[in-house]
Amino acid sequence: MSDLRFAIGKFKGVKAVVMGDIMLDRWTFGDVDRISPEAPVPVVLKKSEKITLGGAANVANNLAALGASVSLVGVMGDDEAGDLITGLLEQSNIDAKAILRFSNRPTIEKQRIVFGENHQLLRLDSEQRGNLTPTEEERSYALLLPLVKECDVIVLSDYGKGFFSEQFAQKIIALAKTEKKTVLADLKPAHKKYFFGVDVITPNLKEAREMTGLSDLLDVGPKLVQEFGAHAIVTLGGEGMSLFRREDASHYHAPGKKIKVFDVSGAGDTSIAVLALGMAGGLNIDDAVMLANEAGSIVVQKPGTATLSREELMSALRTTNHVEGISMTPKVWGYERWVENNDRYCCKILGVNKGYQCSLHYHKNKDETFLVTEGQIRFELGDEVMHLRPGSFIRVPPNTPHRFAGIEDSLIMEFSTHHDDADSYRIEESRKMDE
Repeated sequence: MSDLRFAIGKFKGVKAVVMGDIMLDRWTFGDVDRISPEAPVPVVLKKSEKITLGGAANVANNLAALGASVSLVGVMGDDEAGDLITGLLEQSNIDAKAILRFSNRPTIEKQRIVFGENHQLLRLDSEQRGNLTPTEEERSYALLLPLVKECDVIVLSDYGKGFFSEQFAQKIIALAKTEKKTVLADLKPAHKKYFFGVDVITPNLKEAREMTGLSDLLDVGPKLVQEFGAHAIVTLGGEGMSLFRREDASHYHAPGKKIKVFDVSGAGDTSIAVLALGMAGGLNIDDAVMLANEAGSIVVQKPGTATLSREELMSALRTTNHVEGISMTPKVWGYERWVENNDRYCCKILGVNKGYQCSLHYHKNKDETFLVTEGQIRFELGDEVMHLRPGSFIRVPPNTPHRFAGIEDSLIMEFSTHHDDADSYRIEESRKMDE
């Protein structure tokens, strides 16, 4: 773990180049409370909007947010959207001198209409596909050349919008090999042969299956390694990330975490940015994958195409303050985890299964308070029965019979004065509620 923290500390010294399809993400947020009388579609009452960097620019933004010195190479239009991207890049201290702007090629935009907590109602894309001309490729390559010589790592971000041709991509990869630079690629399946020879690829499972024609993950991974001659890292959403090592196609899996996913937009951009920085910082590929997996689990809890900081990533490695690191004591009704137990107070996390209840009991000395954080609890306190939902709490004074039951799978925080096990007097045992 100390190696990972040391590597994160070195992010600030990394020089990275990102090359690919640059986009602008527009977000419109509002409320929906009626259907249009003109057509059977919801009417969105606009509340706010924001713009963020998208595509390759979001990869660059993630690298910059983690402290790297970043240069972005690509093309965009000589238009309002291009001006907005330029302003956002300046705010993030991303070098944009290698971006070409064209009057005949509008900037790629994605506009999302979002209502409620984070429900995407519609995405409107604005783009003009078509590869660069040979002259335009030469101009872009000329701008890239000095950057590659000075950088530590290169990320190729292909969204299939026309920046990369096979010849152009292979020319870039050949340059990187000559300069002995690590190259990572996030690519579209239709362009897989463009990127043969890179060091790392990061498809999601759907893309990996499409690229190989195989379905089982343990067949897909080795096939990707064979075809690309690269480390193949298959992202699995909430299930984590699976690495198939370039040397022998051996498998390592970084498991996912049980978290509330708010928005997956741009999570792949965050993951490849952390992979790139981890490898540039001297981590082996297994540790780089583990770090990227942690980063992905953080950023999907944020709205939109978000970034994360070194401090957030460092904090995720503090296993001493992660609930998953606390031992679990099984109970008839679920489980408990002791967060703290000292000579003054105790704190526990109680996981209560739906349809189960704890014993009816009381304490002569213990004074406790229960706070529901997830689910719904039926709580008996003396002669009173109440239903507690997230945010509800109840204090139980000494000598008061009480018990809780799970109406849904639930989590409770229990805070109490110090006590010992002898100060617990059971009236009825724990059981399933329908028994």
